[in-house]
Amino acid sequence: MFGWGRKERDSNAKKSVELQKQNLGMPTVKFNKDMVTETIKEDLRQNIKKIAEIPPSDFDMVYKAALSSISKGRDASILYAALMNINGMKKSLASKISLSLNNKATALIEVERQTQLGIKYAIWRYSGAPCGSSNEAHKAADGKPYLVTKGMLLNDQWTWPGREDGCKCTSKPLIDGFDGYTGGKPKGFLE
Repeated sequence: MFGWGRKERDSNAKKSVELQKQNLGMPTVKFNKDMVTETIKEDLRQNIKKIAEIPPSDFDMVYKAALSSISKGRDASILYAALMNINGMKKSLASKISLSLNNKATALIEVERQTQLGIKYAIWRYSGAPCGSSNEAHKAADGKPYLVTKGMLLNDQWTWPGREDGCKCTSKPLIDGFDGYTGGKPKGFLE
């Protein structure tokens, strides 16, 4: 009785599968595993140790999964699956931990990458979305320059965009010759 449209849906599904198989020359971006340096790995170890819900007996398993997750360009599902093997781990907590560890690593990877490129300063960009308990400080930092290697002092703590739990902020690197930046200390930079 209600079979109308079925042929069209089935036909569209087959076309979609065929297009995916053909890989129409669509470029893909592969994550460079070399960006996960020893500094990133040590920071990851320290961050995992701070999580009370991860027993010491599961540290190695979680660390390996987190490292694999980060090395595959933020594939949080790898870490999430490993965390779900911990007895009593709730789905929501596993999701939060996966996101947190990936965000912390990504923020440091970005710092190292900008430093390697010779970028000394960046502008803090508040996302407009709440950043957890640090929201007001992150909002106040919007548009202010900071030293890439040091970060921004917010709530008496040095941090980078995206580093704190719940932070959705980003940065805009200051590159000599772009957007009116002519090198040196940017306007509004406080040490």
